[in-house]
Amino acid sequence: MGVASASAKPGERIYLVVRTRSIFACLLHWILFTAIMILAVTGLYIGDPEYYFGRGEAWQAFAMANMRTIHMVAGFTVIAVLLMRFYLSFTPGCHFDLKQILPTWSNISGAVKLAKFFVTLRGPHAHYRFINPLGGIGVFMMILFMAAQVVTGVLLFLPGADPGAWGWAMGIGGWLERALGGPQEARVIHHLVMYLLMATVVIHVYMQIWKGCFFPEADIASIIAGYKVFPQDMLGHFADRYGVPRAEHIPTPDELDRASTAMREAPGS
Repeated sequence: MGVASASAKPGERIYLVVRTRSIFACLLHWILFTAIMILAVTGLYIGDPEYYFGRGEAWQAFAMANMRTIHMVAGFTVIAVLLMRFYLSFTPGCHFDLKQILPTWSNISGAVKLAKFFVTLRGPHAHYRFINPLGGIGVFMMILFMAAQVVTGVLLFLPGADPGAWGWAMGIGGWLERALGGPQEARVIHHLVMYLLMATVVIHVYMQIWKGCFFPEADIASIIAGYKVFPQDMLGHFADRYGVPRAEHIPTPDELDRASTAMREAPGS
């Protein structure tokens, strides 16, 4: 293979590694994912203790207290991560990506076009460097579901909380609980929204794996390392422009040569 050059030969196509998000944003994503999985497992136990421990009362194994503690810690972790990620969405490190998940007319229109392509595998489809509109709408829905879980979860937590530390929230919680119809209604909403959230997560993961198999962008790798892979000739033609300089242009072969590091084939390969 010899020395790799950034100048394409006839019939060849150059691929570039492009940073799409910061490593800290990737770390927050996986902390959030882990916390949601823990919440789902512990929530299933809290809702039906016999599911894991057979017949008898949960207190006999002292499992309920442990599960509630783990559930509470994971819940507050979700709140902290969402607040930090919301802040990062206004920073250049995440390319001001709050605009990419809002249900604006442009994002909804782009999501419909992408959904049509993914269902039929026919016709043109736009390429996005960061979050595509279909994924953005999915993320927006997950955020709404998580917000509902946070509100109803806190309502269920307050009756056992310390009035001295949580007195400021108990007044608001009491009003909101009455608006929902009572603690049982809040519990039902909390339980049902969990299934909606988990279904959205499954669809989200499936779509990322699907795109990773059929397209070279490597969406799964981008949330691990913060990079995607794009053909050189695609640069300057992305459908999203958030956080991208307006003067962006396709690099010339000379610019690529100066910015690239030559790689040699390993001996014996």
